[in-house]
Amino acid sequence: MEHRKLYSITLVLLLVITFVAIFLQFFLLERTLVLRPGDTKYVSAISDQSNGGSSVARVIEKDGKWLLACHIIASEYSWPFCEISIGFFQAPGSQKGEGIDLSTFSSVHVKARYLNKGHESLRFQLRNFNPAYGRLDDPGTWKYVGIEYWPQRSPEGNDIPLKSLQVATWWIVEQKLPIKYAVPEFDNVMMLELATGNNIQPGEYLIEVEYIQFNGKYFTNSQILLFLISLWVSSAACFLFYSLRLSYKQLSETEKRAEDLRQLNQLLNVKTKELKNQAERDPLTGALNRAGIEKIFTKELEVLSLMFIDIDHFKSINDNYGHAVGDEILKEFSKLISQNCRFTDFLARWGGEEFLLVCPNTSLSDAYELAQALRRLIRDHQWTNNIRLTSSFGVAQLGDESPTAFIERADKALYDAKVRGRDQVVLSKSQT
Repeated sequence: MEHRKLYSITLVLLLVITFVAIFLQFFLLERTLVLRPGDTKYVSAISDQSNGGSSVARVIEKDGKWLLACHIIASEYSWPFCEISIGFFQAPGSQKGEGIDLSTFSSVHVKARYLNKGHESLRFQLRNFNPAYGRLDDPGTWKYVGIEYWPQRSPEGNDIPLKSLQVATWWIVEQKLPIKYAVPEFDNVMMLELATGNNIQPGEYLIEVEYIQFNGKYFTNSQILLFLISLWVSSAACFLFYSLRLSYKQLSETEKRAEDLRQLNQLLNVKTKELKNQAERDPLTGALNRAGIEKIFTKELEVLSLMFIDIDHFKSINDNYGHAVGDEILKEFSKLISQNCRFTDFLARWGGEEFLLVCPNTSLSDAYELAQALRRLIRDHQWTNNIRLTSSFGVAQLGDESPTAFIERADKALYDAKVRGRDQVVLSKSQT
């Protein structure tokens, strides 16, 4: 009794701690970082002159906003740009090589726009420094992580999930970066840049930036998850050590139950195999025939979905290639479907080139997906004599009806598939 009481108290305490931690993470402990004129230092304007271009950029503060005046000038440099840059590595208290950790933020809201008509896109990017592959004295080795977007589509500002930011491919190639580092990093961001978009044309541009706000949590979801996992694992380990004898007994009982379930599963598999082996089969294709399929529609098997399959224009195959080739097509067709459906499904040859596929414990939507997959498989398969083959499908789900009515509904759906042009799947209306 004491053992059970301790177990109950511990479990309740762990559940309470887990609930509180999840609640705080998702509904409280919100964290924001707002960058705006007056509160943010180390803001500068940069143009392609740093890369041998001729464009001119200037940033000023006006009415509590940044204005980036950009004059794009054509030159030998192929990718002209202007940008506003905010440096974090110069912030008071930062150490050499230390930027800002943005890894706990999940998104950034950028309130920026072009004030004059012309180019529409902007590039938002972060520059992260990692000493494993970068050099502090060479900003070109700081990882480019960014995204291009169109601010005019959202006048109230744009929410950018940080997970949507990508490492620039040209930068990975230029740095010959190892694959393990070719992923976004936000744990040591040295700079934030908001630049004109790609393919900008020569001209005068004026970009207004009201603010940039990062939104996130004090702790990442991974950190909370790691804390909860550690808490539960350590508690489980302590309790397991305390209740070792009981654990041995429970383990023995569990093994016995597992053995019983294994034997029961073997028995069920044998019974299922016997049921399938007892069914009568079509001598040509090896599929069940009408007599065999009747045994499937019994109280012991809960048949949920059915598809009626017909080989399109099969008569022309017999006429053009002979019945021997037609028989080979039928055998290969039956084999192809049997190999690409589930073990629990039953395939029957209904007559001529018509087949039934009975799918126990299968919803109408799942049967439809299977039918579409089989239809594409039949269409793309390499048939004998390079014959091009397609099939039509009628799919129905069992309702409050007799097996005969059930099959007739699937047959009617098949007829509709043929009328609509063949090589397609048609669902039957539900029968209640």
